[in-house]
Amino acid sequence: MSFLQRYKNTIVCILALSLPFFFLKANLKDASQLNAVDRVILTLSTPIQWAATAAAEVVGEVWSDYIYLVNTKDDNERLRFEISRLRAENNLYLETVQEVRRLRKMLGFAETFGGNLVAARVAARVVGRGTSEQFRVVRLRIDVGEEMVGKGMPVVTFDGLVGQITRTVGDYADVLLTVDRKSMVPVVVQRNGAQGILRGTGELDRYTCEVEYLMRSDEVREGDQLFTSGTGGKFPPKLLAGRIVSVQRENLGLFQKVVVEPAVTFSRLREVFVIAETEETRRDRLTRKSSLE
Repeated sequence: MSFLQRYKNTIVCILALSLPFFFLKANLKDASQLNAVDRVILTLSTPIQWAATAAAEVVGEVWSDYIYLVNTKDDNERLRFEISRLRAENNLYLETVQEVRRLRKMLGFAETFGGNLVAARVAARVVGRGTSEQFRVVRLRIDVGEEMVGKGMPVVTFDGLVGQITRTVGDYADVLLTVDRKSMVPVVVQRNGAQGILRGTGELDRYTCEVEYLMRSDEVREGDQLFTSGTGGKFPPKLLAGRIVSVQRENLGLFQKVVVEPAVTFSRLREVFVIAETEETRRDRLTRKSSLE
């Protein structure tokens, strides 16, 4: 016992070093050359080898999955950043395309209104919108001021009539929309020439106008388009003002009730034109100037 206790560590080391040798030797031998000791060693080593192999496979899979997940996380972050960048570029591209389309229509302004020539017009951008509690646009502000435009000048876009200037404040001007209760525009029904006054209803939850002083005898129907008549000289003729959406004829009275949808979608306006001088006002100005000379 004293011998074993004295050389215990040495004996354990010898066994630990020699056992793998015997296991390896027994596993490398041909099956026909195995002796009894080799068979015992193989019988004992088989479960150990199976357990070691299974443990190695588990550790290998866990390690591979960990490395894969680490790389996948990095790839996901990179792809997420790339998607965000491409999405921003795509939005900028779409905004640019839409702006180019709008500007092309603005460049064809004279042709848009059927050859209605305009002597002086000022391009402007919409820089502010006043809205109601129902998120309806009730007022616009544009980036031209008193040096270029004045009160009462018509405001149009390629879709039709927007309204008129109500006041100028420094380098900006406020626009009264055609759907405002204070707005009154002489109009004519394109199909049959019936005339009336287009007036805004001022409703806070929808964009509508009514045609006042339209005689009951004037045959109008839903879908008829209304254009400015040019009466009074304030608004040039042939500007699209709206489309009739309902007609109501009472049993009594001289006039009929006609509800109109405006030609312009006010919430989408980006650029507009202010008509500073029509052909009619230009002729009047030149006539007065000639008479004075």
